[in-house]
Amino acid sequence: MRSHAASLTAGVLTMLAMGILYLWGVFLLGLEQELSLSRSTLSLVSSAALVTCTCGFLVYDRLLRTLPLQLYLAITFALAAGGHLLFGLLPGYATLLVGYGGMFGLAVGLGYGLALALASRVGDASRGIAISIVVSAFAMSGAALAAAAPWLFSGASTSNAFTRRGAALVLVWALAAVLLRGAPPFPAAQRGEAFPVDLVVRSPLFLQLGLVFFALNYCGLMLVAHGTGLFTAYGAAPGTAALSPVVLNLSYIIGSLLGGRAGEALSPRVLLVSVQTAVAGGVLLLMVVGPSSILALDVGVAILGASFGAAAAFMPVLIGRFWGASQINGLYGVMLLAYGGAGIVAPWASALLFGAFGGYAPALALALAITLAGLLSAARIGAFSRTPVPGG
Repeated sequence: MRSHAASLTAGVLTMLAMGILYLWGVFLLGLEQELSLSRSTLSLVSSAALVTCTCGFLVYDRLLRTLPLQLYLAITFALAAGGHLLFGLLPGYATLLVGYGGMFGLAVGLGYGLALALASRVGDASRGIAISIVVSAFAMSGAALAAAAPWLFSGASTSNAFTRRGAALVLVWALAAVLLRGAPPFPAAQRGEAFPVDLVVRSPLFLQLGLVFFALNYCGLMLVAHGTGLFTAYGAAPGTAALSPVVLNLSYIIGSLLGGRAGEALSPRVLLVSVQTAVAGGVLLLMVVGPSSILALDVGVAILGASFGAAAAFMPVLIGRFWGASQINGLYGVMLLAYGGAGIVAPWASALLFGAFGGYAPALALALAITLAGLLSAARIGAFSRTPVPGG
């Protein structure tokens, strides 16, 4: 029990560290000014970070079963801290792209996978809660630092802020290493394992879940990259616009804390249709009322943030219920391709449409169309089989 508590705490710390990925919007305007680059050009960096993050998702399960746990942790945090320090000490677009878009993005995928794996190996009765806790931690640092950014980084350049974040990541690494001292390794993969992962990921059920997951992540990641810009475009004062990531991350935390239990208690169709319907309402609120009401913007962002967080918590739980808890890490790593795909498309497409039309209405219309596609896919998902069956 004590070992599980220490490991779960290390998972939470790792998620807190990697969750600064969601602070990108806080520094977007500063990066535009300091590097004299367009929003669409800078959006390639956040997209690159999500691409490399997805690469981390795909390999984390294999690496956890191959490398000693402390070595895995060291690689993860060396990439995270090193990526920040690279840009912080040598500011420029190339170092931002390599350090943040490459090194830090990969670290996020590896760190997220580690934290999820640590939470997934607790007992069945506590697994949904443990997953919800670590997933909610992914947004906690974003909410806290976004709110404190005007004081923490007052008068500092963006590169200086990155340097401070890199130093903080080194400290978190040390704490997590102490907590994981003596933790049991993850079991090595056995040759000839019977579970047909390739068959599952090509099954209609898995693909339907993937489309729903893509749609939910698309709207959330659009706001990660453009939430501050959306508020600014609708006339919000700079101080008000800077609070957009706070609203997004706080609602993400609430959604993720509820999502794990919802994944255990509700049927998949009811859960996924309800969440996708809420997202559609949130996008419509941003489109129709948002231009004339800051309150409507806040409520719309909160709805999308809560749905974004809930999806991150309930999707691994649903995978465990469909195919067994032992398959969560491997299958969820593949499912996170949908997250990565949304991360590639959402920031870039939103920036492109903003540049072409001078506003966010077309980007929100695209988000609504993707949400409706996810809603249709959710409505086709059937009930759980009581026994996990490969392929659904």
